Amino acid sequence: MEDVLKATHYRGRRAGGSLREQARKLIEAMGDDKHISDGQFSALGMLITDASLSADEDALVEVKDGLQWLHRTHYLDVPASEGEARERRGRILGLIDVVHWALRRLPSGMQLTLQPSSYAARFLVEVARERDLCNKDLAGKLGADETEVSRVGRRLLAAGLVWKRKQWRQNSWDITPRGQAYLEESGLGDAVAAATPSVTAGATATEPGADPDAPARPSSRSGATPAKRGGRARNETEGNPGTSAGTSTGTSGRTSPGKSTGTSGSTSGSTSAAKSAGTGGAAKASRSAEPDRPSRGRRR
Repeated sequence: MEDVLKATHYRGRRAGGSLREQARKLIEAMGDDKHISDGQFSALGMLITDASLSADEDALVEVKDGLQWLHRTHYLDVPASEGEARERRGRILGLIDVVHWALRRLPSGMQLTLQPSSYAARFLVEVARERDLCNKDLAGKLGADETEVSRVGRRLLAAGLVWKRKQWRQNSWDITPRGQAYLEESGLGDAVAAATPSVTAGATATEPGADPDAPARPSSRSGATPAKRGGRARNETEGNPGTSAGTSTGTSGRTSPGKSTGTSGSTSGSTSAAKSAGTGGAAKASRSAEPDRPSRGRRR
């Protein structure tokens, strides 16, 4: 509980002063106390992290100088029997190493010169508007391919303006506190909005790369379908009376067996004609297949 209160206390006081001032006051308090608490170490670690993300070189230098002074005056010669003092000495030396490499890894200020119409500036504005954008999302918003988006993202990542993390097989981008501060100080967000039209305005209604003002072209298949359907309907209703004829022939065949055989070829439909033809062919085939039988004379 003490660690949480200490960290919250120093985080709340950051609004009233710079990181450098907060670092100086915290290290002075650590030097005055005989036993440095875990909450003070936690607050100092949080301050180092914030200064690194914000690329605050002055605050990092203040922390490094203060920790070196603290180690030199209180923990340079620690007896081997004092276990707690040795532990605090080790933690101080570890924080000194962290601050040293944070200063070495600070990006150069020359990398922060971004033109409002460039992909890098628009990339930064988009990740500030929406979190966890992947390369495919940014490519659609910027009107570029994913290779160009990846290259621009690596440049901004080296400058400390964005974060990158893996979500399954895709990269996810987010803006850092330093990138947010750069947008606010430079006014880059308003400049990008004024210099670059919206890329996604017509992308949802038209295909990529198509003119959003062009009229929609009718499909060749949709234009030919009604004519084909109309022709097929006329053929079924006008040019093929086989269904009704076949029905009437079948009915007349039941009432007058003698006439049905003679008139079936001219008045029957396609269905009844096919049936009669099949029946006649089968009868002929059966008669031709039978062997000739000798004729018997009539007995007297």
